Amino acid sequence: MNLFSLIAPLAWRNLWRHRGRTLLTMLAVAIAVAAMIIMGSFLSAWSASAFDRTTAALTGHGQIHAVGFTDDPTVERSMAPPSGPLAAALARDNVEAWTPRVFAPALIRSERESAPISLYGIDPAREAAVSFLHPGDVEGTGLGDSRAPGIVIGRFLAERLQVSLGRRLVIAAQDVDGEIEEIGVEVVGLYRGQPDLQKFAVFASLGQVQEFLGLGENISEIAFLARQRSEINTLTHSLALAAPDLDVKRWDQLQPFAAAVIEMTDNTNAIWVVVSFALVSFGLINTILMVLYERMREFGLLQALGMKPGLLVAQVVLESTYLVVCGAVFGAALGTGTLLTLRGGLDLGSLGRGAQMFGASERLYPTVDVSQILLACAVVVLLSIVTSLYPVLRATRRVPITVLTRAQT
Repeated sequence: MNLFSLIAPLAWRNLWRHRGRTLLTMLAVAIAVAAMIIMGSFLSAWSASAFDRTTAALTGHGQIHAVGFTDDPTVERSMAPPSGPLAAALARDNVEAWTPRVFAPALIRSERESAPISLYGIDPAREAAVSFLHPGDVEGTGLGDSRAPGIVIGRFLAERLQVSLGRRLVIAAQDVDGEIEEIGVEVVGLYRGQPDLQKFAVFASLGQVQEFLGLGENISEIAFLARQRSEINTLTHSLALAAPDLDVKRWDQLQPFAAAVIEMTDNTNAIWVVVSFALVSFGLINTILMVLYERMREFGLLQALGMKPGLLVAQVVLESTYLVVCGAVFGAALGTGTLLTLRGGLDLGSLGRGAQMFGASERLYPTVDVSQILLACAVVVLLSIVTSLYPVLRATRRVPITVLTRAQT
């Protein structure tokens, strides 16, 4: 402790021998730390946005189907509504919400146009708790209950069919007996959001579609949400145990492309940390090498007077620590301040369409994550100190008399 109290003020004074160089190095460290925090926050926001958008687009955190349905999604591959152990598992506390659906490929026609669609029979109240289809996002009366007449279509599909609210359309689909059935329905709602789904997803009440396709009480799938993202795997496993004769899959198994994009985003964050650290390390090593070259005679004199090499190493490492810590603190403040100005979200503007192609939304909401800030600072400080040991140890291995003789010549 006495030795530390001796070298600590000495190291601080040595740090400011060249004020300009010290400030420039601190600025480089600060920019690197701020960049790590800001970029990490944006990548986390992108990943969270992609996850939320993917799960809200009818996928949920997972789905339950009859065996073979995901390979051949036809009405013949239906299943009974949940009962017994499966119903009990869906009623547990780790299940946020679940909803039954009927799915069928179909054809929709207006007086002017026709288009292939995916027809979904839903329970409106349950569906609003699982997917994007909230009553506030639907223009018109919408579907009142699980047996209400009418359909809800996307704005893009409405423009293609050249129809509006109140118009009647004809839907043709193959029923459970393999016969082509037709039904006339009224457009009771136009939904917003999920531009991709707006082109083909059509929603009707669960009871109406079951009757139309002759399914009785059978359904095509169950979509569910876990309480926490971290509980998805556990919940999926428990549901699979409760329904061994059904096919239970997680969202990433149902949407592998979206899962790959999210994983790539997370890996990009790690790569960015490595690149930022490499830049800081090169700058720090260059600064330390310059300091050591300029102070070789001083180090040789101190060792000749009896200063142990270990104490000399501790002094220079302490100088590096002061330098990096000050820069990291300033960088953390800079990064945090920048993120606080974006609390209302960042509109990607013209980049929004490209973001949607990769699963994210047009607006990102980066947040201040204390753990991420501490991690960025800790990574830069610890690894930079370790990096600074090499030139310091190399300098202290020189024989004092040799150093002093070269300095005089």
